[in-house]
Amino acid sequence: MSDIHSLARSRQIGWAVGSAGSTTILYVLNVILMFYMVTALGLDPILAGSFMLAGRVYDAAVDLLVGQGSDATRSRWGRRRPWMAAGALLSTCGMALLFSGAGRAEAGGQLVLMIALLATFTGYSAFSIPSSAMPAEVTRSPEVRTGMMAWRTFFIQVASLAGGALAPAMIAWGGSSPSAFALMGYAMAAFILVTMGTAVVATAGFPEGDLAARAQRVPLALRVRTALAGFVPLFANRPFLVLLGVKFCGFIGAAALGATGLFFMRDILGRGEAGMAQFALASGIVGTLSVPAWRALARLGSKPTVCASALLLACLTSASWLFAAPDESLVLFLARGALAGFASTGTLLMTLSMLPDAISWGVERSGKRQEGLYAAFFEFFQKAAFAIAPFLVGLILQTSGYRAGAVAMQSDSALAAVRFSMALIPALAQAIGLVLILLFYDLPSRSEDALERAGAVL
Repeated sequence: MSDIHSLARSRQIGWAVGSAGSTTILYVLNVILMFYMVTALGLDPILAGSFMLAGRVYDAAVDLLVGQGSDATRSRWGRRRPWMAAGALLSTCGMALLFSGAGRAEAGGQLVLMIALLATFTGYSAFSIPSSAMPAEVTRSPEVRTGMMAWRTFFIQVASLAGGALAPAMIAWGGSSPSAFALMGYAMAAFILVTMGTAVVATAGFPEGDLAARAQRVPLALRVRTALAGFVPLFANRPFLVLLGVKFCGFIGAAALGATGLFFMRDILGRGEAGMAQFALASGIVGTLSVPAWRALARLGSKPTVCASALLLACLTSASWLFAAPDESLVLFLARGALAGFASTGTLLMTLSMLPDAISWGVERSGKRQEGLYAAFFEFFQKAAFAIAPFLVGLILQTSGYRAGAVAMQSDSALAAVRFSMALIPALAQAIGLVLILLFYDLPSRSEDALERAGAVL
């Protein structure tokens, strides 16, 4: 296994740039799409949530196929990069079509909307899963992985400025018109293509672990049995499973906040899309600038402890939305955004840096090169969370009597449902993640693992 110091810094950054594109997809779909379907297309909240749920269920199945496929691929361009290149092109086309207005057509409009959504999801998986598998292949050092993930965290925060701040700002500048949504979609598609394409180019020649361990051409029945057996080491990797739980809770919180955010800004605070852009801008700037601070904290304390601190801050910040009011000062409003960005960067950097540690430990323990499958399983849980949360938000809004449309007066129960979805769902999810990381995460050291295996032999 190679060490990341053998790679030029420019190539490390090039790999991380791709995260800006893939994360922009998540931001746009999570923050904009449901609001777009309910307000611009006039779909009922439960139907909009069902669209997102159906897309995510499909995408979750695709994740596992992509993970195993990239593990087994043999080509002159490597096993990861062909998938990444295809994902960049497919997600770009899907994003451009999704907000183009084609979904408004009376005949087959919803079918076009679903095709565009599935294309975007598939492209995201085809890029992000192989890309996420790379860090566990290029170094054994937890500290080096933390540094590599710091670059990724930085560009994820850049994505919060693109998908979280610029996208709603473009819609606000265009008066929330269909052309404004379309222009936003085209701009985000271009950003996705450039950033993901940069990563594909920059990762040429990246180490890919033990090439002799790649899957050979075997009969389909044997490949299926091997694939099923391949999940056994994953389920035996307790640190990885705990991280899955922590990230699942974090994704639930992020997805609920994203799906509700524009409704909350418009119906509760009266700030509209511009308010969402201001909040995301404050969050993104502080989050981006705080990456070095969180990395320094990780050197002073253990990653799980630092992660727990970030989760606690995120939980308290989410709960503070219960007390937000239209007449609160802009300073207080932006301060909440800054705290959210600072906390999300901490949880993101720590969990991302712990993930390749847990994967590497599991790979070394089992002796099987399954980085792609680990990454796919991780993405599967992310997609599950981003499927469940918007559907849950849609169900809550529908049950409360929330009215679809660009301009609609909402009842007290509907407004209470918006506030509940914005504050309590994320806060509760983050609190559960905090308990998991404090009580159950324990990554054995290499010496402890060696002693355990020696004892098993004796």
